[in-house]
Order: sequence, then C-alpha cells, then structure tokens
Amino acid sequence: MSYRFRENTDEKVYNCRENCEMYLYRKVNVEDYKAYIEKLTNCGYVVLNENIYADNHYTALKGKKEISAYFTSCDNTLRVTVADDARFPDFEEKEITKTNEPCFYMFENDHTYIDCGMCLITQCSDGSFFLVDSGHYLQFNDNDRIYNFMRERTPAGQKVVVSGWLVTHAHSDHISKLFDFLRYNRYDVEIEAIYSNLISNDYASSQWGVEEKGLAEKFFAMLERCDDIRKVKLHSGQRFYVRDLCFDVLCTHEDVYPEIVQEYNDSSLVVMMTVNNCRVFIPGDASGLESKILVERFGENLECDVVQVSHHGHRGLLSDCYELLRGKLALFPITQIKFDEAMPKVPANQVAIDLADEYYVSSNGTIVVPLPYKKGTVTTLPDETFEDFGKIKRMWGYDYTDEYKKEMYELYLRNGGKDESLYLPVRYSGTFEM
Repeated sequence: MSYRFRENTDEKVYNCRENCEMYLYRKVNVEDYKAYIEKLTNCGYVVLNENIYADNHYTALKGKKEISAYFTSCDNTLRVTVADDARFPDFEEKEITKTNEPCFYMFENDHTYIDCGMCLITQCSDGSFFLVDSGHYLQFNDNDRIYNFMRERTPAGQKVVVSGWLVTHAHSDHISKLFDFLRYNRYDVEIEAIYSNLISNDYASSQWGVEEKGLAEKFFAMLERCDDIRKVKLHSGQRFYVRDLCFDVLCTHEDVYPEIVQEYNDSSLVVMMTVNNCRVFIPGDASGLESKILVERFGENLECDVVQVSHHGHRGLLSDCYELLRGKLALFPITQIKFDEAMPKVPANQVAIDLADEYYVSSNGTIVVPLPYKKGTVTTLPDETFEDFGKIKRMWGYDYTDEYKKEMYELYLRNGGKDESLYLPVRYSGTFEM
C-alpha cells in the first residue's frame, strides 16, 4: 500500500471505525486510478466489483484485506479504504421468488411527545422488508409498532424477514428504536444484515453533544452481541443489491474529510434506492457540507422520482441540491406542526415542494407509495398518534394557541384518527371544547 501516484500528491490517513483506514490521494486522474487498481491485482488482490456512476469510478478488491477504491472526477481525488473484516455488501443481483409488488412506506412515528423521528420501510417483491432508521427513544412503543406493521404484511405462519436495516447516522431520533427492536423484537424476526458507516469519535467537533459521541459506541457494542446478524460497512461508490432493490452509495462522512464534520448531520449515509426503474433518494439528515458534495459530484445524475426531504424539513440539503433531484414526490418525516413552522424558515423546502407533483407529512399517517411511483397512487393509512400538547409544553417549552390545537385535532380526525375527545380535558387542561 505504499504506491504513490505522483511526488506532489498529498496523502492523509483517516482512521475510520471498525478496523478501517482511509487514504486520501489528491491530484489524481483516471489513468492513475486504473494504474493503482492494476498494481493491486499484480500484488494478488482480486477485483470483486467495479462501478461507474456519473463519471466516478469504484472498485472493490479482496486479498489480505478488503479494499474500496473510489475516484471522483469532479475534484480528482481518490479515497482508498482498507479494512480487516469481511464487510462488503452483495454486489450482484440475485434471483428471488416474487410474491407481491414492491411498496415504499414513510412510517408514521409516534409524535405524542416529540416532533422528530424517521423510519422508512420498503417491502421487497419477495415479501421481505428493508428498513432505514427507526425512531426516537420517546416514541416508546414504536419498536412494537414497526414489528406489528411488518407482521400484518407477512403471511400467517411465516416469519417476518428483514432483508436489511440501514442506519443513516447515530442521532437518537434515527437509531433509538433499532436498539429496542434488537432487545425485544429480534427473536420473532429474521434480520439478515445491518448496513451503516458511522463516524468515529476521533473526529468529534466541539459542537457534538454527549449523545452524538455516545450512541454510535453503544450501537456497536450491541451489534457485537448479535452474532446472527451480518454487519455491512458501506462506502461511497458502491452499488449493491438487496432482493430486487438496488442501492448506490452517494455520500458518507469519509467524503467530507478533510473538512471537519461540525454538524453531526453531515455524517449521514446518503443512498439512492432503485426498484422497478423508480429512484428513491434517501439522505437521512444530510446537511450543507454533504449537499455541496452531492451537487458537485453528481449534478443532473441526482434526478429521482421520490425524495425524502433531509433533516425532517429543518435545515438540511441546500436548494440547488433539490433543484437537481427534482423529486416528483417529496416526503417530510416530521409533524404537521413543525412542518408549518419550518416552511417559512427553510427556502429549500419550498424548492422541493415546487418541483414535486405532490408532498406528504409523516405525522398525518403512514405514507404508502407503490413502486414505481405514479402521481395519484399514493395513499395514507389512518393517523395513529396525536400530540399531547400539555406534556410537550412541559418537556420542550413549545406551546400553541387553542385555535391551532383545535385545527390539528380536527386534521387528525379527518385523517382517520380515533376520537379522543374523552381525554381532551386531561390532555389540554380544558382550554377548548370540541
């Protein structure tokens, strides 16, 4: 691994998690990249996969170690990750027995006490499920709700199969319910693999909180106890398959380096999922730094059919990124209340909505998107949860007018929510009548 492209090439070592290092080479051209791959093969490494996406080149090699080499043409850099463990995804598509049409869900997390949380669920054509993130620890029963959701869509007598569970980053509103699922629900479910690439605390900035420094460590400690679950580490440039789903890894924290990840959201794992020629863009909470990388690296190749709006519609991807994505369906994993608050403050949200044919907010009920997406085919399941304004005020300091609370409750009922008027004097201290 001592091969250098040119004498004036900068080389920096980035110590990633889980026995993995990254070497960053600058001032590299595509011929240098090909020569590097050839040198590795001459040293006994075997090419497992090659991929070209928007003129960016990726190669996976296996020898004494696992090597991922990723050349990006926009900045003429090469990032080489070297790992000890067998952590590659499946690079080849496999034949499956199809039992249903694939369907994508933006799951309605329980927003009774907290406005954040994200869980995306895709049911593959063989009936198995691929999940992205989970929910917040204050969404107390969401691990059971997620399990029941999959159980109801799995034939009686058959075990629920999770063909993959992807973690975008280790914020509590994305990873907490996966902890609980692994504690309490996993023995009723077959979880085949967990996909992630979480940033190391070695690169923590002063802006990170205790939670951001601790949750990832806690997550990996738990995974070590789950010997029956395959752990896959993803790197940019990879194209991998899970059942009939195809994923392109577009960005990780490794791409931000050598800039400092000041905002933990910029460590999000960003993927493009393709099924039935329908492209679903999933950025997690990716923010300004990753937004710029995506725009520079992929340009018009970012165009998609369905876009998950980053960071729940709070400050996330920049407007020019949504202009390139041009998602026909925009999905906001957030409460209607916070959506209404964020809209005037975040111009990028308006860009995403203006370019879309339709948009949905997750707190109004789980969103059902048949794949491929077509305008007019999206439906919403009955709204299951409703905000407890009294407890939210005590916990977070948020409060709203009686008129707005009444408006939100009426919206909840229109979306199929159960009549909870008997509880209104308790939940709202009798401040308004229904």
